[in-house]
Amino acid sequence: MAKELILGLDFGTSSVKGIFIDFEGAILKRVESKIETTHSSSTYAEQNALDYLVALKDISSKNADLISRVVSIGLSGQTPSVVCADKDGQPVRPVLIWQDNRAVAEAAELADRFGNPLPVIGTSLPWSASACLAKLLWLSRNEDQTVSKTKWIFQPKDFVGFHLTGKAISDPWSSKGLCNVKSKSPIPDVLSYTGWDAHVVPELLDGFQSRGTITKQAAQSFGFSEGTEVSVGWSDAMCGMAAMGVFTKPATFVITGTSAIVGSSSATPPDDGGDLYIIPDTCAPLAVTYGPTQSSGSSVAWAADLFEIEANELIDLAMAASGTEIPIYLPYINGERAPLWRPDVQAGFYGVTSQCKKSHMAMAVMEGISFAERQVAELAETLNEVRQPSILLGGHAGNDHRWEKIRHRTLSRAIERFEDVDTTTRGSAMLAHAVITKNFSDSCEALSFQPLVSQPTSNDLMYSDAKFKEFLAAQEYAIDLANRKRKSTDEN
Repeated sequence: MAKELILGLDFGTSSVKGIFIDFEGAILKRVESKIETTHSSSTYAEQNALDYLVALKDISSKNADLISRVVSIGLSGQTPSVVCADKDGQPVRPVLIWQDNRAVAEAAELADRFGNPLPVIGTSLPWSASACLAKLLWLSRNEDQTVSKTKWIFQPKDFVGFHLTGKAISDPWSSKGLCNVKSKSPIPDVLSYTGWDAHVVPELLDGFQSRGTITKQAAQSFGFSEGTEVSVGWSDAMCGMAAMGVFTKPATFVITGTSAIVGSSSATPPDDGGDLYIIPDTCAPLAVTYGPTQSSGSSVAWAADLFEIEANELIDLAMAASGTEIPIYLPYINGERAPLWRPDVQAGFYGVTSQCKKSHMAMAVMEGISFAERQVAELAETLNEVRQPSILLGGHAGNDHRWEKIRHRTLSRAIERFEDVDTTTRGSAMLAHAVITKNFSDSCEALSFQPLVSQPTSNDLMYSDAKFKEFLAAQEYAIDLANRKRKSTDEN
C-alpha cells in the first residue's frame, strides 16, 4: 500500500516550492513553479496574487500521483507582504511584497506617532517602509477604492489558505503590526490611524494548528482529496528556523534566499530588540531575536547579470580569487533592512585597485553578503547576551559547499551547514505533520536532519576580523552619503 504523504509548500519571492515527504522524513520529490515580480520603479515591487494559485495548479497537475496520497498540507510564505482581497478572496490590486519600499514617508510618520513599537505591537518591530502598516497607510492615502473593496488583508500563504479551505486565518507573527503578537488580537487604534478597519485582520491561530480542510471546490481546482488538512502556516523565516532546529535549542543562524534571515534563539530574549525583530514565545516554542537583510541571493544575481554570466559561474569565479586584497562590497543594491532600515542607503565597492580582476569582484560580492549577515548575527547575540560557538547555515548557501570558504573568511566561527535545497519547505512540512500528530516538538524531531560541521583556520579568523572592521567602516561612508543626499533633497 502506498504511504500517506505530507506536502510542504512555500510561497516565496521568485517561486512556489514544495516537497512531498512521508511521516518518517523521507523526501520523495521536490517541486517548483516560478512566479514573477514587477518592479515599476526603484521602490515598487508587486506580484499578482492569482499567480500563487496558478503555480499551485501547475505543481498539482504535474504530480497527480503524489497529490492523491497527501493527507496534510503545510504552508509557508514571504512576509511582510500585503494581499488585499475581497469577500470572495479575489485580489483587488497587485500584492505589495516585502521588497516594496514606496512607503518611506509613511514609515517615518508612524515612528513619530507611535514611538517604541513594543507596547503597541507587543514586540520590537522597526517602523520600516517594507512593513505592512506603512504599506496600508500609503494605500489609504493613494487608493481609496482599494480600501473600500478590501475585506481581508492576507499574507501570500494565507491568501492560498483561503482558497484551499474557505477560511480567513493567519498566524500572529505573519500578521505582526496588524495585531499585537502577545495578545494575538488586532490593534484598532493603529489600524484606524492608517485608514483601515480592524475587521480586515483574519482570525489568528498558531502556525502548527489546522486552518481547516480542503473544500470540494478546492479539490476540483487543485486535485487534492476533499477533507485534506491544511496548516495555518508560518512565515518563510520561521519555517526555515524550524527546519534547522532553532526552536529546539538556542542557536545562531543564517538562512539565505533572495534575502537572508539572520538571528539567534533564546529562552531569555531581551525586552526590546531595537533595530531587530523579536519573535516572542507566544508565537514560537523559543523566542528569536533576528533581522532580515535586503539582499543575499539577489546580489549574486545582480553581479552575475552585470558580468553577463550565470549565478553559478559567478560563484566559481569567486573561488578562483587569490590574495587578501579583496574589495569591500556593501550589498545594498535595493537599500538595506536590518539593522539599518534605510532604503536610501546604496551599494558600493570600496578598495578597488587596478590589480582587481573579475574574480576579486565576485569574491567581494559574496564576502559582502556574508559580512552583512555577520553584523545582524552579532547584534542579535549581543541583545540575547550570548555568543554561540557555531552558526547554523541554511537555505541556498547551505546547499552549496562553495559558500563554506566564504563563511569561514567572514563569520569567524564554526559552520553547521544544512545541506537542503530549501529549508522553508521542510519547515512547512513540519507544520503539516503537527496538524496530524498534534505535537509540534515530535514533528520537528521526526522530520529533522543533521548538518555538516566545518571549522575555520586561524588565518580565516584573522582575515575575517580585520575585514569585518573595514566593512563596518565602509558602511559608515555609505550612511553618510545617504544622509547628505537626503539633506540636499530636503533643502531643495
